[in-house]
Amino acid sequence: MGGFTFLAPLALLGLLSLPVIWWILRIAPPTPKPQSFPPLQLFSEIETDEETPAKTPLWLLLFRIAMVALITFSLAGPILKRTAVETENPLVLLVDNSWLSAPFWSEILNEAENQLKSARRRNIEAALVLSNGNAAPAKFAPAQEHLEHLKTLKPEGWIDNSTLTTTINSLNLNGKDVVTLSSGLSSSALSLAPLEEAARQTIYTSVGASNVALPVKTQETPNGFETVWRRPIANASLTELRVQALGSDNSVLGRADLQFAPGEKEATARFELPSQLRNRVVQLRLEKSNSAGSVYLLDDAWGRPLIGLLSGAGDTSSPLLSEPFYARTALQPYADIFDGDLDSLLSVNPALIIMPDSQRTTDQKLIDYVEKGGVLVRFAGPKLAKRNDVLLPVELRSGGRAIGGALSWETPQTLAPFESNSPFFGLDISEEITVSRQVMAEPGIETDTRSWARLADGSPIVTASPKEDGLIVLFHVTAGPEWSNLALSGLYVDMLRRILPLAKTRSRQVEENNGGEWVAIRVLNGFGQFDSPDAKVRTIADEDFNDTHASSKTPAGFYIQGTRQKALQTLSNPSEIKALEIPSGMTVKRYGGTKLQSLAGLGLAIGLIGLALDALFALIMSGRKPRLWPQANRAISLAIGIVCTITFAVDSQAQNENKALEAATGLHFAYIQTDNGRIDRLTENGLESLGKQLDVRTTIDVVGVHKVDPAIDELSFYPFLYWVISRDAQAPSEEALTALNAYMASGGTIVFDTRDAADRAVTGNSPHPGLTRVTGALDIPRLKTVPSDHVLTKAFYLLQSFPGRWANGQVWVDAASNAAGRDGVSPVIIGGHDWAAAWALDDENRPIIDTDESLPRQREFAARFGVNLAMYTLAGNYKADQVHTAELVERLGNERARDAGFDTLDEAEEDTTREEVTEDE
Repeated sequence: MGGFTFLAPLALLGLLSLPVIWWILRIAPPTPKPQSFPPLQLFSEIETDEETPAKTPLWLLLFRIAMVALITFSLAGPILKRTAVETENPLVLLVDNSWLSAPFWSEILNEAENQLKSARRRNIEAALVLSNGNAAPAKFAPAQEHLEHLKTLKPEGWIDNSTLTTTINSLNLNGKDVVTLSSGLSSSALSLAPLEEAARQTIYTSVGASNVALPVKTQETPNGFETVWRRPIANASLTELRVQALGSDNSVLGRADLQFAPGEKEATARFELPSQLRNRVVQLRLEKSNSAGSVYLLDDAWGRPLIGLLSGAGDTSSPLLSEPFYARTALQPYADIFDGDLDSLLSVNPALIIMPDSQRTTDQKLIDYVEKGGVLVRFAGPKLAKRNDVLLPVELRSGGRAIGGALSWETPQTLAPFESNSPFFGLDISEEITVSRQVMAEPGIETDTRSWARLADGSPIVTASPKEDGLIVLFHVTAGPEWSNLALSGLYVDMLRRILPLAKTRSRQVEENNGGEWVAIRVLNGFGQFDSPDAKVRTIADEDFNDTHASSKTPAGFYIQGTRQKALQTLSNPSEIKALEIPSGMTVKRYGGTKLQSLAGLGLAIGLIGLALDALFALIMSGRKPRLWPQANRAISLAIGIVCTITFAVDSQAQNENKALEAATGLHFAYIQTDNGRIDRLTENGLESLGKQLDVRTTIDVVGVHKVDPAIDELSFYPFLYWVISRDAQAPSEEALTALNAYMASGGTIVFDTRDAADRAVTGNSPHPGLTRVTGALDIPRLKTVPSDHVLTKAFYLLQSFPGRWANGQVWVDAASNAAGRDGVSPVIIGGHDWAAAWALDDENRPIIDTDESLPRQREFAARFGVNLAMYTLAGNYKADQVHTAELVERLGNERARDAGFDTLDEAEEDTTREEVTEDE
């Protein structure tokens, strides 16, 4: 047939009935047209010869036969397909389901569906092989089984092709057709697949592969930071690529352009952010890209280090004359400074300690701090000039060198250019910077190798040396301007800033020596979104963390060890990702080249309309038009209804599959269809309006809203299901119950809204009949009202009530405090507040339904609850560790309340001012 085939070819057997229909229509003449003519009564008793009745006209007979044949062809599912000649060989469908395919996942799923439907139509078996490994051994099975599996398939957040070769070999490719659905990029495994034995080899690639960019590294700069990205395909022309810097709450803190020069593989995006914003950045993400490979995570090693500054009571009497003042002023924009004595500093475990000469000490606790990985920056002065101690990078001569002294020079010395092995290399040195006095180091090879900066005459002015796991840096001048004007220059600031990254590195080494296991708390899926870790994710030993790569057992994401946090990146070596090398002899195609067009709906419509017109004209020709015209109208309406019903039935399965595909490739909210169309429309409007609020207030991008039937639709892609329960609601079907229980067991949340909070004053605590019927066979856990410290109260906004259209009433959640295996997210949330009605807005952003206004700004609080609900179901309990939040809010609130004339926050709440407190917090 070439490009014309049938989904149900057995239906063509119906064509065998055409001869019978022909014979029936042939012997059945058209109904004669009655005509009243009284004189004919005179001929009633005249005998006449039998005559052959008139037969159905040939044109009408052919027309009716053609319509019946057209309907038969349509029921056989005709498909117009623009492809090459098909074979009867079994199909092996190889899908790259790593994060490399995430940006093109919808294209891959569409082509996989087309290939499997083609195999089903040809009644050939197929094997579905995943590059990241199959959950069960790959085997040949009816294509329909793989189509069902395809609905739940998602890209993984790692690349692991270790079992691919074994899987391919187990299938014996002799006489098989292999179709590879790739991203167009090399995952270092597709090329290893032994496909040479296959009868035919076809590979699909995406034109979008040229727009992929991967993060390489990130480093701080004087005004912010810069991040280097790499593209696998160097000859691609990339335009308008941007990198986002995101905070822990997914808020966008900054954006920077990423421009690749022609032929270059690497480009740098530069962010200029104040230190306060820079330290809040926890991830970098390529804008408009939905892949785990386009995300770079930042952990505790990022941001402002904590610097300890040794100071005493005498240092604050005259700040401009105190040594700590100059070091504090230089570093304050770039680090958190903690002043105090040695015991106070060691209690906060700073990454670096600055010791001016006025605070000179050789306490054993300071020695232990350095030997265990701390960084000590010392400044010289009169005390150090008198005697040496153990906390020095080089041996010093007693006394000092000054203008006019025994070891002296006649004029102040300037600084020599920094050598290439110095951390200060590249800094500009002003000729106005001079040194009039210094402590001298004993000359020697050791001193030369430990010198970071020198005077013009070659004598060291800054030296450094490791001590055990730590580092000691000595400035051979004072921290203030007594011996040099260096402390008054910008070079002083730049030199201290160059030391800060060394302090971060040393502090990480100290922490890493603590040992222990790293536990995953938030992991990246293939689309680059954060998920809760599942049961198969294992911990990582401290000594193994730096050598660990993202895998199914150790996915990319954030890991914690006590109060410390580390990031495991999706990709350890971006240079490994290259353009896919396609072997010779393999047919290369682009996604979207195969088009399937069903002709079933069109054929049924033409056939049924033709038969309806035939019936109509038969009535008219029979002369019964005046009497039967109303019936003809009903017949036409019935025919049109049948056509629409059959047409929609043909396309319903495709619509359900498209819905699942949309939900898999973009965030959608969903509500469960009820028997009340008005309620469904209001619910859909409410969820759409909530999505718009999330887009404005957060970085969550809600693509749309789906109406779902649990018995038919795939539910696993939705963060929560909103279900309005009326008092006459009926129990779900067995299929729906099974799907809903599976949805909750896999981490989903169902929000039951009985919309009856306003009626509770009348009905009291009597059970809701509809809710009782609906939840009777569901796996509902033991429930409790939402406690004041529940994550739902602080997922984004600080809330203690959850109003909707109605403000009063309780909200119920899972009584288990941790909800093991669900990241603390309750499988059900039950309330009667009619939240969707409060969220619903018209096209001009005006409320559709009025609230009862029991609370000031009730609609705003309803929107905030919706934001918290979305955050809670999407992100889980990541804010559950904010154990001090309530106390901090209380303290701040009491202070603000007193300013407003109240004694406590509780009194202020009575005057409806609590919201101002929470907003300021």
